[in-house]
Amino acid sequence: MMRAKKSYHHAIAVIALTVFIPACATSTAIEKQAVITDSAKNSPAATTTNREAPPAPMQWASPQVSLSNNPSLGNAKAEIAIVEYSDYECPYCRSFYTQIFPQIKKEYIDTGRVRFFHKDLPLKTIHRQALAAALAANCAAGQGRFWEMHAALLTTSNQLSPALYQQLAHELDLDQKKFSACLNDRQQEREIQRDIDEARRLRISGTPSFLIGKIQGETLTMISLARGAASFAAFAKEIEDLSKAMATPEIK
Repeated sequence: MMRAKKSYHHAIAVIALTVFIPACATSTAIEKQAVITDSAKNSPAATTTNREAPPAPMQWASPQVSLSNNPSLGNAKAEIAIVEYSDYECPYCRSFYTQIFPQIKKEYIDTGRVRFFHKDLPLKTIHRQALAAALAANCAAGQGRFWEMHAALLTTSNQLSPALYQQLAHELDLDQKKFSACLNDRQQEREIQRDIDEARRLRISGTPSFLIGKIQGETLTMISLARGAASFAAFAKEIEDLSKAMATPEIK
């Protein structure tokens, strides 16, 4: 894992996960990755196509990650954010939500230290209901019930389907006429496409993927990237490293 003072200057550093759970990815994911640094090109990890291999370090110049108009949990005054790019049909996103997220929420979100943001990255070529599920969650957000729909979609034992979205809308006491109209509103799909375009710009092609960084207004800076559902310990270490870096005057 890159150390804080080395990682947080005008680049995104990939977290070398202590526990790496493979992410959902399209068949062309390897081809779409960012340009690997010279040192990484010579590493054994750079020669494998195994999606379970730890990611090699990659860098982007001056990343700009927007935090506006995305659902969030936590203290509005928190200085650190975790941003998740997620797909409701991805089993690893479900694993993160049920196995790792509860502890992150308890230790960092509920205590006010971290704000958690959701971004959509439906892998439409391999998950046929991913976009429709994302639309359902976004339409629930329009009635103030995003996180309830988010939880229901990620924990249901039923197969994702249009009938399920209507059932969940009923169970959440949503106005179903407004909900149905929203599902057919192309503006909702454009909002999701904005997240997809941002992910592509950052060379993110699998889910779940996470950005951990410093909140500055409505943008994220000093960013680290993790692909796959890391262990809670990996997230905790990255958060603590960033906290220490932010407390260092020359890095603020």
